Amino acid sequence: MVLVLGSGFMFQIMGIIDIRQDVFMLLDNLPLLFLAALSIGKTISMVYMLPKIKLLLIKIQEYYLSSKANEESKLYNSHVLYGRNLSSAYTYIILSHSILWNVTMLLTKLKRTETTKNDTFSNEIASDQVGVPYRVNYMIDVDTYYAPIFIHTAACCVCYVFQEIAIDVLYITLIEHCRGLLATVRYCLENALSKNNGDVSIKMSTRDQSYLNVIYIVRRHAETIQFINLINTVFSPSVFLHIGYVTLCLSILGYQLLINVDNSNDLVKYICFINAIIINIFFENWQGQKIIDSSEKVFESVYNTEWYNMPISTRKLLLMIMMRSIKPMVVTASKFMILSYITFNTMMRTSMSYFMLLRSVT
Repeated sequence: MVLVLGSGFMFQIMGIIDIRQDVFMLLDNLPLLFLAALSIGKTISMVYMLPKIKLLLIKIQEYYLSSKANEESKLYNSHVLYGRNLSSAYTYIILSHSILWNVTMLLTKLKRTETTKNDTFSNEIASDQVGVPYRVNYMIDVDTYYAPIFIHTAACCVCYVFQEIAIDVLYITLIEHCRGLLATVRYCLENALSKNNGDVSIKMSTRDQSYLNVIYIVRRHAETIQFINLINTVFSPSVFLHIGYVTLCLSILGYQLLINVDNSNDLVKYICFINAIIINIFFENWQGQKIIDSSEKVFESVYNTEWYNMPISTRKLLLMIMMRSIKPMVVTASKFMILSYITFNTMMRTSMSYFMLLRSVT
């Protein structure tokens, strides 16, 4: 995949250099160039973060193998199953957009080929590289070697998208693990007086049991906070790049959609691209919002527990959890932006502003 990504990006840059004087063609090809650069950049970032990713996976394994009550296991496993189903659905949706993009380009080429049998503008078509997913320069004639060029460029497009999906699926998996931990913390809080922890097997008084249960809860809550901090360390740089990419590309694609509204083939192509980008960035912000919502509910669970029947020492521990839960856990993009519905809305409005600016100056 590194060879495919590297070769595709090289020929793509050479193609961009050929059209650097044509502003409209340059705008048309910039989104896929940015996608290639983003995919390669995020892959390099993930390779650099491999030790921390390994640490995250080890923490998941340690929790899975640790002693815990049956209800905790059921709650956690429900989030694991939900994350698996969500990842599968997300993969199918994004990959289908990539395949639709390439199929649309191929159909455009076939349609134009049939048209040129009766018309005389083949030179114009060749110069536009009709049917190629993005502008390239292989230093050979595109029409003569269209099949291998299309296969290589289409494979590169799928690889770019596949790299994005692989990173996003890892992101979803880690987020659902955090949500599972927070769900078990809330369950333990609300049943601190009545449940017997998996870590505790001896009989003791209710008050002593509640103290040990709350200690267990504090430990799990601290582990969750550390896990979120580690996720931020791994994903913050790549998410920051992704947000910048989405903001720029949505404004450019919106402009291209506007000027090609009468061309059905280009219309399908741009709608497909825009839809995939919006779904992609919405999923990332949605996961961040779910962490915020889940962490805020811990405060409510502390309030709903039977704290008034607990000893003073146990109440002090509950105060520690409550004070930390006032400030929700967040997933950030290089500490500049918090991933949430508000950030998603801000990105959409910013992209629309750039789109209107681009429309007014061209």
